Amino acid sequence: MMDDNKQLAQRIDGAIQSASQEVTELRCELSAPPRRLAELGSTDTPGMDSSQQHRHALLQDEVAQLKEEVHLLKQMKDMLSKELQDSPSEVLSTTELRVQLEQKEQELDRAKEALQAMKADRKRLKGEKGDLASQMQQLYATLDSREEQLRDFIRNYEQHRKESEDAVKNLAKEKDLLEREKWDLRRQAKEATEHASTLRSQLDLKENRIKELEAELTMAKQSLATLTKDVPKRQSVAIPTDSVVNGSQEWVLHPDLPLTAAIRQSQHTLYQGHPVHTVDRQAAVRISPAHSRQASVISDASAAEGDRSSTPSDINSPRHRTHSLCNVRPHPAAPHIMPPPSHPGRLRVSPRNHVSKAIAVVQETETSQNISSS
Repeated sequence: MMDDNKQLAQRIDGAIQSASQEVTELRCELSAPPRRLAELGSTDTPGMDSSQQHRHALLQDEVAQLKEEVHLLKQMKDMLSKELQDSPSEVLSTTELRVQLEQKEQELDRAKEALQAMKADRKRLKGEKGDLASQMQQLYATLDSREEQLRDFIRNYEQHRKESEDAVKNLAKEKDLLEREKWDLRRQAKEATEHASTLRSQLDLKENRIKELEAELTMAKQSLATLTKDVPKRQSVAIPTDSVVNGSQEWVLHPDLPLTAAIRQSQHTLYQGHPVHTVDRQAAVRISPAHSRQASVISDASAAEGDRSSTPSDINSPRHRTHSLCNVRPHPAAPHIMPPPSHPGRLRVSPRNHVSKAIAVVQETETSQNISSS
């Protein structure tokens, strides 16, 4: 143990001596360049070239470095000397030194392993850093694309919003137009309803008038039926073809024709321009008493109906026109039949008035039916 300590001390002393020798040599070397420079400066001219100046600068740098090394060596020497002075007088055994050496080696190995682990971690961190950088680049690219998509979405949204606003405005305009059309249709419907009610009332009036005309037509048919009973007698008594009784031409009813056609045929026969034959008052008496009574009754009913229809409220009604047709003044060439002496208070009515009244009633009935059907 003592030998080891002595050897260690000798080594330290040898190192210190060698360091001191190196320091002295360095001092000599350091003192040599300034002398050389002084000699060069005294011998050479002031126009020294740039290469020598550069070399001189390098030498100065080396001198500075050597001075620093000498200073460090001195500090190491002082530290070692202090350790020797502070070290205990008792010297450790070789086994303890070996144990300490092994411990130090183990610590050194652990330090090396830790250093290698740190290097591996550093490499791993560098790889992770590269991966993270690539991920960041991808993230930036994704963010850029998302930002572009968001801008496109905002632009499309603004465009759709404008289109929606335009569509809403158009819908509002259409709504206003539809409201106006609705109110127009309501007004038209109201007018149509009023017109329909007016037409309904007119239709009711027409139906009532039709009923009245049907009643009158029934009466006319009855009167014509009564007259047709006397036709054979009058045909046997009257002159063939064209016979005139007191200036009035008799009509002939055709039994094989319908009622309306027969009436029209009789009217046509009555209104033809045949010459009028005068017959004395005795020929008028040939008409049967039944026909005379029926004609007088019909004449009285027609006169009464004409009086009722000639009121100011019904002056323009079809009924009034019908009775006006029935009450037309006869032509002077065809006067009415004068009452016979046997019946002084009763008038005889010409069959022409009955035919005219029946035809007018039939025509008005057909017109009313056409109007109601339309």
